[in-house]
Amino acid sequence: MFLVRFLRFIQSTCWEPTANHRAQTARHVSQSGPRSEGTLEMLTTKRRVLMMIVSTLQPLETTADPNFLKGVKLLNSALQIPAIPVIRSQLLSIYNEKEQELRSTLASVDDIVLTCELWSPRKQNSYLTVGCHFVDIHGGLKSYMLQTTCLFEDESADNIKTQLLAIMEAWNMKEKVHSVVGAGTPQLKNAETKWMYMPCFANTLHEVFEDLMNNNELLNVLKKCQNIVGFFKNDSEAERELREIQHRMNMEQGELTLYTGDRWLPSLHMLQQLIQQNKALMMVCAQRGKTDLILNENDKEKVMNLISALEPLSKATSMMKKEGFETISAMLPLLKQLMKNLEGERRKNKVAQTLFNKCKKKFGDIDNHPLALNTFLDPRFKNELGDENKKRAMDKIQKELSADPASPTATEPKVLHRYMAYPPNAKNSNPLAWWRLTGRKNFGELSKLALKKLAVVSTAVPLERAFSSAGDWFCNRRSFIEPENLNMILFLKTNCDNWTSSA
Repeated sequence: MFLVRFLRFIQSTCWEPTANHRAQTARHVSQSGPRSEGTLEMLTTKRRVLMMIVSTLQPLETTADPNFLKGVKLLNSALQIPAIPVIRSQLLSIYNEKEQELRSTLASVDDIVLTCELWSPRKQNSYLTVGCHFVDIHGGLKSYMLQTTCLFEDESADNIKTQLLAIMEAWNMKEKVHSVVGAGTPQLKNAETKWMYMPCFANTLHEVFEDLMNNNELLNVLKKCQNIVGFFKNDSEAERELREIQHRMNMEQGELTLYTGDRWLPSLHMLQQLIQQNKALMMVCAQRGKTDLILNENDKEKVMNLISALEPLSKATSMMKKEGFETISAMLPLLKQLMKNLEGERRKNKVAQTLFNKCKKKFGDIDNHPLALNTFLDPRFKNELGDENKKRAMDKIQKELSADPASPTATEPKVLHRYMAYPPNAKNSNPLAWWRLTGRKNFGELSKLALKKLAVVSTAVPLERAFSSAGDWFCNRRSFIEPENLNMILFLKTNCDNWTSSA
């Protein structure tokens, strides 16, 4: 599959080099004499090989694999694949160029939020991937990866703090960082730092699900469901019989998706699909003598309870954006909706009751919550706060504004009441852009604090892989990249999906 995608990519005509790249190529060609045409072709191939490696998170060694090279020759005998040192030199060159561009961008930014994700591709190694987030002059939330560094088996709070500080120093942002959002870094929760630490919302939900599945009965029925789906995905004859039965019974021929990971949302989707087709699945299993794969009434009850308990999580997270990062100000309204939905479900469902209790323990008192300040400053959700949260938010805002004597808003307490009286924004509007324009004009220095608080993101990883199985793919692929190239490839993959047409 990689070989086919690679050759299509190499041979595509959609990419055109930019003026900078054409100038670089012309200089290179002018120095290479009579071999200029071949050199031009090699430069183009070298760049495209690197593009494909970065976009698919492949190790550089892939291009030296004998079977890969043999396949390339069979499909295109004229294509010359550059050697690994040549590709790595290209990788280093483009990485340095893009790193300098990002440094120039960050130099003009005053307030920065960091995200950090701790992950372990192998037992003996663990890595810390650090990103940054800020609001641009147009009110857009900008997100970039800064660095991926190896922790060498030391995942202590002190070492993570040391690594974060080193990255801040390296990027000249030590005095600009005010918040850090972490995934897989609970050890930072009580650590003494100059910045505020917040756990990743998606990671916290994941921990709740993991805790819920510590129940052996639920875990066993989930594994049984995985085995059922796995049987049909791996036996084409069984799947054909399934479709025939569904056709005869005028049943919808839905898709079965096997998911063996530990993320709650893909697990929910798999269970929903299985229950929808369970009658036909049972008939095929009975015909095939696979009685161990038939859900009994007790199994079905557990699966239905699990689905009913997880669906409120799905409904709540559907309020979030589909891609990129979501401001943390949206999390309190989301949590309120989640707890409300679980409240109604738990009276008839012990699994939902357990999930409700675990969410309450993890997320705290929704009616008197630390995120009240962020939500208060979001013009979309400010009117959804209860009295306790509203008072908590206004007290904290007044305290922060008063700490800055130069702030004219500090001497005008009524500004918060005027802001509350202002009509709320539509749910699909951009609160950051509103504060850059309307908010700044009407509420002065309050806009500076609002932009600072709303730039805090809710997840340490982009939303498109925070909840979905795409996150599994990303985590698996990056674990195969050589450590010496890992930082550069992830930097380009995450920051520069369009670097091929901009450099």
